[in-house]
Amino acid sequence: MSTGLIIFARMGSRRLPGKMLLPIAGRPLLGRIIDRARCASGDYPIVVATSTEAGDDTIERFARNEGVEVFRGSRDDVAARALACCDVHGFDRFARICGDRPFLPWELIDELRGIAEEDDLDLASNVVEKTYPTGTTTEIVATSALRRVLERTFDRQDREHITRYIYAKPEGFRVVNRSSGQQGWRLLNLAIDDQADVERTEWILARLKPEPERARLEDVIAVATEWAAGKEVEV
Repeated sequence: MSTGLIIFARMGSRRLPGKMLLPIAGRPLLGRIIDRARCASGDYPIVVATSTEAGDDTIERFARNEGVEVFRGSRDDVAARALACCDVHGFDRFARICGDRPFLPWELIDELRGIAEEDDLDLASNVVEKTYPTGTTTEIVATSALRRVLERTFDRQDREHITRYIYAKPEGFRVVNRSSGQQGWRLLNLAIDDQADVERTEWILARLKPEPERARLEDVIAVATEWAAGKEVEV
């Protein structure tokens, strides 16, 4: 079976314009996500899936300069973009990677892929019950399940948020959740949505040198907890 890593990236962020190519401690956000995706131990093809909008031409140029494949499809129908990408590349399953995750938990991709293949799941996830930090969502989605989603719903939210329909109607799918066993982790934020998130991310990266992309999630969380403690966030 072929499992691909699909990074969904666009330049159209309202809260942080140009976010995907914004330098984060000297490396564009998209580059940091690619770096962590490459740390997964499986031999995964990596594809950046962006839109056909002219504003996303820079996404394609950057990804290709990084040696990463690019697929371009619908701007708003992200589920259709994902399915078309899978069909073009022959993916039976894919890891759904959103473009706000500089601390993509690559080790969970390996773990959940193994679970998904062994049990022939439609979705292996760590967010059916949230016990992981924001920005560390990890999902392995069966292409056949996504195809069924597109056949069953035309709701705009379902089509924009690829797995939303599956979570809403789990009785129609084979879904397994992976819990962290650490309730405090869910209070942390490791995503990038605004400038404050950039500052936090750079602080964490500085403490994960020399190879922050290789830091395992537990190590990232340990440093993030220091940040949260300094900001008087209870975790």
